[in-house]
Amino acid sequence: MCSKMILMTTIDVNLVMFFLIIPFSVLPVFTVADHLVKFCSDDSGNYTLNSPFENNLKSLLETLPSITSLTGFNYTSVGESPKVYGQALCRGDVNSSSCQACLEEASQEIFNACRKYKDAIIWYELCQVQYSFYNMTSMSVYIGKYPGLDSQRKLVSDPQYLSDVLTYLMTNLSSEAAVNPSKLMFATGAIKFGSQTVYAHAQCTRDIIPNDCQTCLTTALAELKACCSSREGGFIVSRNCNMRFDLYKYFNASSYLLTYPSPNGSNWKIGMVALAACAPVVVIVIVIGSCIVCLLKKRGQQRGVERSHQALIKELACPRGVIMTEKGQLAWRLWNEGREMELVDTSLMERGQTEGIVRCIHVGLLCVQKDPADRPTMSFVVIALGSDPISLRQPKEPAFSLCKMVPVHKSSTTDPSVNQMSVSEKITQRDRETLIFSNGLTAFVGVPNMSVALVALGSP
Repeated sequence: MCSKMILMTTIDVNLVMFFLIIPFSVLPVFTVADHLVKFCSDDSGNYTLNSPFENNLKSLLETLPSITSLTGFNYTSVGESPKVYGQALCRGDVNSSSCQACLEEASQEIFNACRKYKDAIIWYELCQVQYSFYNMTSMSVYIGKYPGLDSQRKLVSDPQYLSDVLTYLMTNLSSEAAVNPSKLMFATGAIKFGSQTVYAHAQCTRDIIPNDCQTCLTTALAELKACCSSREGGFIVSRNCNMRFDLYKYFNASSYLLTYPSPNGSNWKIGMVALAACAPVVVIVIVIGSCIVCLLKKRGQQRGVERSHQALIKELACPRGVIMTEKGQLAWRLWNEGREMELVDTSLMERGQTEGIVRCIHVGLLCVQKDPADRPTMSFVVIALGSDPISLRQPKEPAFSLCKMVPVHKSSTTDPSVNQMSVSEKITQRDRETLIFSNGLTAFVGVPNMSVALVALGSP
């Protein structure tokens, strides 16, 4: 019985250990031994072994890991003559202990691998270290490197689609890293690539300004696309920036998932089909709408002309705010003096309408001549006020002296054919008024079918 209990206890412990290990096995494994590439500059000259430069370099590389691990970035110098400058950067998602361990490994490796070189840089997956005999913050030349593992990645089935998706993702990450102060020039993100997900990051050293960071990442993206947009992953490193993408989540940081606007061009095709289907409807709606607007505008203009002509004739007969002289010669006097526009309300004096207004006054004066023989016929009035006006004779002194406006009742028995003048169209009560002058002359003012008609009649 005891042996069975011991056996069960052993099994339970193994199960617990198994379930505890599984979650950690799916997380990305960070190792400091992931050396990517190094660069020892031949153009900078060599330093002498055991020289002051080498002593200052040793001191620099020994202190960089500890002073960088808490913040993830540091730029410093050691010595005066000669002075050695150093820079250290850890990937933005690693903790301080992993950062320090990576920097210690990188510092030791760069010292051994680039012995005698006065300018060198080394990149690991989680960090990078560089030193030089000059101030590196003043350097603006981009030096990008392709780690050897890039060429070992598998090819994708749709490289053009991957290139488009990658460009969209990296462009967003580059802007995020460059302009968002809270990101410390490090941004991560993801985007769907068919049934898979592309994970990526973009990072700059913190000793450069946002514009330089953006420029560096833009150049790095061009190189990343050139080397790796047809593969399942890629890495570009440089002095001041780096970027990477993979089809698995290799970083230990939260990231937002982007959606590519038109994957495989399907949205573009759907949009074109929808546009082709909707275009005729849109055109029809536009045409109908335009016709309605034009019709309403035309009717508005015609009604405006109707009201203007009616108001003009009223103003001619009874100018508002003007007391007629005892002999009723105001209109006639203003006409003779060339000041006939003083009879017109200012609301009617629109630009370009002066000639038409004067012609209406002219015709109005002819219609109230004392001698019926001097008055124009209805057909002549229509022609005179038409679109192609004819020449008019000068009016004589009118017969009226005072006037008033009264409505015409339906019971009126006035004969519209008196004095050999006929009205070809019926003028209804709604669209006419009667001018009754002091000498007994009567004139109908109507606007049948959007035109002005003046009918001079005999004495009632």
